Amino acid sequence: MKTVVVKGEGLTVEDICDVAQGNAQVRLCDEKQFLETLKKSRDFLLAYIAKGYPTYGVTTNFGDSCDNQISLEKVNELQHVIVSYHGIGLGKKLSHDEGRAVVLCRLNGNVKGGHSAIRVELAQFMERLLQKDIIPVIPELGSVGASGDLTPLSYLGAVMYGEREVYYKGKIVPTMEALNAEGIKPLPLEAKEGLAIMNGTSVMTAIASLAWKKAERLANISDFLTAVTCEIMHGRDVPFRRKVSEIKNHPGQIESAGHIFQIVSTSRRVETLDKFLQELGTIGNKGYEKREKKLQARYSIRCAPQINGVLRDTLSITKQWIEQEINSANDNPLIDVKTEQLYNTGNFYGGHICASCDYLRIALANISDLADKQAELIIDGKFNGLTENLIPYTADDDPRAGLRLGFKGAQITISAIRGEVQSYANPISITSSPTEALNQDKVSMGTISARKLRDQINLIYLQLAVHLLAACQAMDLIGAEKFSSFTQKVYAEVRKLSAFMQDDRQLDAEATQVSEWMKATALFA
Repeated sequence: MKTVVVKGEGLTVEDICDVAQGNAQVRLCDEKQFLETLKKSRDFLLAYIAKGYPTYGVTTNFGDSCDNQISLEKVNELQHVIVSYHGIGLGKKLSHDEGRAVVLCRLNGNVKGGHSAIRVELAQFMERLLQKDIIPVIPELGSVGASGDLTPLSYLGAVMYGEREVYYKGKIVPTMEALNAEGIKPLPLEAKEGLAIMNGTSVMTAIASLAWKKAERLANISDFLTAVTCEIMHGRDVPFRRKVSEIKNHPGQIESAGHIFQIVSTSRRVETLDKFLQELGTIGNKGYEKREKKLQARYSIRCAPQINGVLRDTLSITKQWIEQEINSANDNPLIDVKTEQLYNTGNFYGGHICASCDYLRIALANISDLADKQAELIIDGKFNGLTENLIPYTADDDPRAGLRLGFKGAQITISAIRGEVQSYANPISITSSPTEALNQDKVSMGTISARKLRDQINLIYLQLAVHLLAACQAMDLIGAEKFSSFTQKVYAEVRKLSAFMQDDRQLDAEATQVSEWMKATALFA
């Protein structure tokens, strides 16, 4: 199994996803210099606070209450206080996988360069939580994204004391039950460590990482749906030729067009322009003639690389931002071991994560809308060249004549989901609202943005699953053997989950199955 070594740098979105999903094990870096840096940072912090000067969140209270200084005898107890009073997360719980991603992101951020000044023992405790799969149960609601994810991360801090609940062996159990089962003793937090765990961006970053990977797959699925729609509509390959996109310059468009062209190049349903013109012929000496076929496809086919290209380029820049956040020291205060300085900072601000998720939701809303328009073309009998609502070919004297409505309801569901998806596209980064006695007067809202991205993506998978069922129905009406080799592979897998619809039937369970298959199949990886 793959091993992810945690040392505060070099982690990727893929690493986060692999660890979250149990496809990689975690090991804390054991290099001598790395461990010495953590120890030096911790020693510096303890020596610093011993001088008696106020140190934020260590010998002072938190936020707007930072003018309240405490004695050294109270510093450890103060860390339990911050964990306790932030135990007011509400709503649904993050999933087990999301919780694993949170622990990994927090561990990586807390050991970067020794800047968080936590004990080596605390880093090892988080490492062991991942290795033993003892994962905090974290409520979704309660973070404004600055000072970081205080409330949700308090649920990780509480596990150090053996408090609250964890995911363990497929169940939610009291933390001490899981720790006892693995022979692990609680590790009460000491000076600054509660703040170090809580005052950071790890929840929003973890959710954004997992969502990003699912969004990347949606870009591939969108390209496929464009290709199969082009095949169904008996389109041309010109819009997907590499030269066309190279003239436009954008890398995402070039990539998208290349994927579509690769699929349609083996299709008997997609023509070159030259072949189309030869079949169409000229008007000769006529001054005017209404031609039977249109020279160009509608925008939802012809402009698809330009639309999905935006998503691909957005994925590129947001991955860079997310990975920079994964590998950042993002709590407060921070220690510079080399210069022996302590910085009161705002690195807990989740602006880049919030913006990343905002931008992705806008780009995703556009491919959702694109798919909605493509579904109209292949379902509506006025455009698809097949049948009304993709019903089977039915003779007038067939006993079922007039009793088949096909994908009429499915199209309404597609449009309904598309409408809801659009509502997720509103930017969250501009909705900052002051809180905490006006100390946190400009906050990122990054965690809310990340959760909305995750939820929007799940909706789009459902929408595209219905679209794919409609495409497979159209393929059966045309003859699946006429489609590209890749399209036939997708068709064969879908037909294992959902049969051709001869007579109208309930499709909800089948569409849900197809949605889950789309998230996992290697065909769209």
